[in-house]
Amino acid sequence: MPRILLVEDNEVNREMLRKRLERRGFAVVVAGSAEEGLILAAVEPPDAVLMDLGLPGMDGWEATRRLKADPRTAAVPVIVVSAHVTAEAREKALAAGCDDFEGKPVQLDTLIGKVNAALVRRGVPAAPPPAVPPPSQAPAVGVPPPVPPPPAPPPIAARSLSDTMIVPLAQTTRVPAPTPAPPAPVPADEAVPVGRKRILVVEDNDPNRVMLCRRLVKHGYETAEARDGREGLALAHASRFDLMLCDIMMPEMDGYQVLQALKADPDMQALPVIMISAVDEMASVVRCIEMGAEDYLTKPYDPVLLHARINACLDKRRMRDQEMAYLRAVADLTQAAAMVETGDFDPALLKPVAARDDALGRLARVFEKMAREVQARVRQLTQEVQRLKVEIDESRKAEQVTEITESLYFQQLQQKASQLRRRSRRGDGDAAAASGLPPSALTPVARPPAPDPAQTPPPPKP
Repeated sequence: MPRILLVEDNEVNREMLRKRLERRGFAVVVAGSAEEGLILAAVEPPDAVLMDLGLPGMDGWEATRRLKADPRTAAVPVIVVSAHVTAEAREKALAAGCDDFEGKPVQLDTLIGKVNAALVRRGVPAAPPPAVPPPSQAPAVGVPPPVPPPPAPPPIAARSLSDTMIVPLAQTTRVPAPTPAPPAPVPADEAVPVGRKRILVVEDNDPNRVMLCRRLVKHGYETAEARDGREGLALAHASRFDLMLCDIMMPEMDGYQVLQALKADPDMQALPVIMISAVDEMASVVRCIEMGAEDYLTKPYDPVLLHARINACLDKRRMRDQEMAYLRAVADLTQAAAMVETGDFDPALLKPVAARDDALGRLARVFEKMAREVQARVRQLTQEVQRLKVEIDESRKAEQVTEITESLYFQQLQQKASQLRRRSRRGDGDAAAASGLPPSALTPVARPPAPDPAQTPPPPKP
């Protein structure tokens, strides 16, 4: 049985895909983050990896690069399963080392075909096909047809990237045993809770708003309520939300006006909005999508479908936030490089970037180390230049003194000074000889100064 490592942070999607793969003959090991997936792959390398891209912390691209860089897992095929289906994301995934790419909503047969092809290329036996033939094929002659399953509820038109995740799981049966009924959808109250995200519910109908908020709280979300469009806009500007669920038909300001105001504000453009309305017209759906809505649900909505579409929107919001954080980090790194050129580098600027656990973080750490070395070298060179300036000044002074003392004019002055000293000594000797006194006796004796009459005290009276 092929062993698959499924790396998916959304617990609902992860569990649903795991069950579908296990029913198709795969042994599935799950990981909720890239870091956990790397540890599981290193401990026991799987036969293939299904990798989501929008993961918290380390993303799927970096996780794939690390898998391919590890000799223990370099040969393991990696297939991306992500809602990020742009050409740029696909090229980036293939450049990181992914073997194939499957977008969401997941088409199970297509995904299994890609997994089996990757397993065969590696020499691992593919999973056995399901016993029941596809509905488009006629049953074999002489074999009674399988008992049809109970009728399923009518499918809901798919308008988002997560719709396929709510399709009933494929069933594995053996002819002529009756085909078991498809499993019931997971009730909204029993779904696995997700991270604490903040959702703003804008709905003028009090019972509908209260019921929706209760469902969201049971899934682990934090909610805020607005009774009309104006109150919803005020709350959206006053606090940060991860998602807005907005009704269309509301008094004073309808959902179209709310959506238009949000997308016209540069600070609010990134807030994803899911429109929820009883208006089930294609023109309304198209209008909302063109105005910037992430998704559209009609009332009454299926709780599982609502939860899946909320997860898809939050996944896109998380990836958008990661991209913006990456761009800000690149801008900080660029600014640091400019500061190094001007000599004003501040290591504190790169601390948030250096704390990242990805290639950009490593680049920031290397750059910070090099910048510190450059700063130290500049300080050392500055000190050496200052010392050389002092030595040059002293050398110039010595040269000037030498130039003066070796000049002809200075030498003549020295000669005249010597002659004057000799004449002075000779004159003192001649005077002493004429008087019969030693030369020292001719030195004038210093006399005390005469008293000042103004300071002389008067004589005492008799």
